[in-house]
Amino acid sequence: MTRTRACCAGDGRQERIRPMHHGTPPRGRRSRRGLIIALSVTLVVVLGAAAAVVFWPRSSGGGTAGPSTLTVTGSSVVDPPVQIDGPGLQAMTAQRGKNPTAAKVAARLAPALANPALGQFKGIVLDGATGNPLWRQAQGDLIQPASTLKLLTGAALLTSVDPSKRLTTKVVAGPEPGDIIMVGGGDVTLSAAPAGVTGVYPGAPTVADLAAQVQASGYEVKRILLDTTYWSGPELANGWSTADITGTPTVGKGFITNMQPLMVDGDRLDQGNLESRRSGLPARTAGTALARALGLPDIDVVPGAQATGDEQVLGQVQSQPVSILLSQALLNSDNVLAEALGREVAIAKQAPPTFDGMVAAIAQGLNDIGLDTTGLVMADASGLSTENRAPSTLLAEVMQLAVSGTIPNLAGMLSGLPVAGVSGTLAERFQTAGGRPAVGWARAKTGTVDVTYALVGYVPDVDGRVLVFALNTNGASGTPSRTAQDVVVAALRSCGCT
Repeated sequence: MTRTRACCAGDGRQERIRPMHHGTPPRGRRSRRGLIIALSVTLVVVLGAAAAVVFWPRSSGGGTAGPSTLTVTGSSVVDPPVQIDGPGLQAMTAQRGKNPTAAKVAARLAPALANPALGQFKGIVLDGATGNPLWRQAQGDLIQPASTLKLLTGAALLTSVDPSKRLTTKVVAGPEPGDIIMVGGGDVTLSAAPAGVTGVYPGAPTVADLAAQVQASGYEVKRILLDTTYWSGPELANGWSTADITGTPTVGKGFITNMQPLMVDGDRLDQGNLESRRSGLPARTAGTALARALGLPDIDVVPGAQATGDEQVLGQVQSQPVSILLSQALLNSDNVLAEALGREVAIAKQAPPTFDGMVAAIAQGLNDIGLDTTGLVMADASGLSTENRAPSTLLAEVMQLAVSGTIPNLAGMLSGLPVAGVSGTLAERFQTAGGRPAVGWARAKTGTVDVTYALVGYVPDVDGRVLVFALNTNGASGTPSRTAQDVVVAALRSCGCT
């Protein structure tokens, strides 16, 4: 039976797929409040010798062919610039405030947890400073992580790959006179957006710049060859649906594409729309964009080439640092970008840049920082696959390591987390009276598949103590379930649980 999947952020998105998943907000969405921080907000994390110092905004008010899945049985980060609207930032450390007690946290949460809209509810709350558990329900159960899986990908990325690394797309002279080879280097943010259209990846390199360099070289172009050998293996993961590429007659949105290391604008047909349908032919679409930019729209674009590395370089452009790309992937829950970054983990771990190699490398990266990945099942790096499973505890532990400063590089993951009621996939959440106390204070990654909703993040209580949460609702549907989770987070924000 085909089931309908609703994606995260409460945007009402519906997708076709087997039982579960996540998503992104539509183009142009901004917080109705316009308070605290611009949409491109990032909260700076300054690392000290013993703990992270987290700067908080002051609140002004309250089935396709693919690889097998993996089942596991056993440098400083430069953040994007902070843009602030209004009252500014307020500093605190993860250790600030009084020690919360499990009994007081449970008592504070009890009214919110009584809401039947939470359905089959699982979760955990940790002390952000110590990692001690303060509340948990259905301990040991595996959950469908949906897009919160991106946090595991992000943690492995920031601790395995130089955060300042940039991904390069280049054009080199081809084997025959007049041939050029467009060589993909894994940068899915390369933009072909026309003049007047703002692409979905701020600061991305452009095809226009690449074409201008080729033209300046004086090389006469007659044909474009495409090299996609930077990655290998299947282009779709187990648990993905081709309907998520081009959309359906009733849902004209796209959330993934055939994973090729050469593409423009995440393969979106509408370069300014986060949820645009995808072409499904990423490399060919990128080559066609280059032909147009060269003023040669009718020349042949031919896939299947492989550069030797000895050719004359006619032009090249680079992405933003992978730390910035991760922030973009988390803020808007961008599946294609997360998958590309996952392959960078594979390359860093000297694993094949395939789905199998990537998920094994991510698990290895998590093990390398001391995390227990028992029970983790990964089919992709984005959380889109219906085959993914993870313990809530693992997701919470990754977040706790980030906010506590225990592993400094993980602080770079925090800058991309949406802010409650303000940005990204949380822009339109926390709008009810019960959820409003967390507006501007909580930061979290969302995830939704079918009737499962996930939320993993952190919030300071009224004493300034950082509380980490990983929440998962199953057997529920629609806005009431997301709103009920918001109220749980707001209860943590209101907690003086000492």
